[in-house]
Amino acid sequence: MIIGTQILDRKLPSVAEGLACDRLFILLEERVSELHPELIPRLSASLSEPPTTLILPGGEESKTTERLGALWAWLSEGGATRRSVLVVIGGGAFLDLGGFAASTYMRGIRTVYVPTTLLSMVDASVGGKTAIDFLGVKNLIGSFHPASEVLVDIDFLRTLPIEELLSGYGEVIKHATLMGTDAWREVLRIGDPMGLMDEEWQALIEKSIAYKTSVVEADPREQGLRRILNIGHTVGHALEAYSHAHPSLRTLPHGEAVVFGLLIESYITSLIKGNDRTYIRQLMALARELYSPYYYTCKAYPELLRLMRQDKKNRRGAITIMGVIAPGEIVPIELEDEGLIRQGLDFLRETFGN
Repeated sequence: MIIGTQILDRKLPSVAEGLACDRLFILLEERVSELHPELIPRLSASLSEPPTTLILPGGEESKTTERLGALWAWLSEGGATRRSVLVVIGGGAFLDLGGFAASTYMRGIRTVYVPTTLLSMVDASVGGKTAIDFLGVKNLIGSFHPASEVLVDIDFLRTLPIEELLSGYGEVIKHATLMGTDAWREVLRIGDPMGLMDEEWQALIEKSIAYKTSVVEADPREQGLRRILNIGHTVGHALEAYSHAHPSLRTLPHGEAVVFGLLIESYITSLIKGNDRTYIRQLMALARELYSPYYYTCKAYPELLRLMRQDKKNRRGAITIMGVIAPGEIVPIELEDEGLIRQGLDFLRETFGN
């Protein structure tokens, strides 16, 4: 992991040389290309041999079997071998797609990730998870395929729309919740992060990445400890998928959906465990400062519950959440009673924005 400002064209040549690849392939997200038209010419000039380059649209809608097949064809037609390296430059969904293509082409070729959004910097670039969506379920088909190197260039944050920056901040909030009281207090102190300087962003991102890396190294295949990284995600993924399936509603960015999921799941946890709700009140105040309400009605509950039942964490037919009792105190909870989940959905619907 290499983190800094204006590092990409300075560091990529040495990374490529260290990997001793026979060919370098660069997969670039279309929006990044539009915002940084000089990027590919600049990278090509810095490398000893010009890379094979492909520019494609990104976003969650890109994570399809059709797009995956197009990437396999591009690699094959370009002469990629098992000694080749795929550099993926883009947001989290784009890293998911490119990483999964690399993990399955010739049973796996190496990747270098260049995350260009805050969300992809603190989440998708770490941990080796790759995936595409299938049958309307987020990340249903995937693999574990850690990148050989990750280059985090803070400069990319300068061109991020505010809503994407705040979406990524949702994962920073999640990591702070997991890290414990000190990290949580720091996030509360920051409040709205829009005024942070480059060095402050770098320090925040480094802490978040270091925490996630420590969890992943302790449990690389998500057999135990790593499940704590899923706080807010059971309900959050359902809300996110529901918003994409209903274009008449506001589409929820991933990190924002995770924060809403955290609120709902933490409330459900308090109903079961009877714990103090200070964390929920603090998170609600922070969420109201950063995010707009997401409006849904109780008519959405059957579909949301169906989506939750498709979550990969579920066991024995029960919907599984990682419940937050307080920052740093997480417990797994298996929910057989849909009534509790409905109460959690009621809680967000009736309190957020009021």
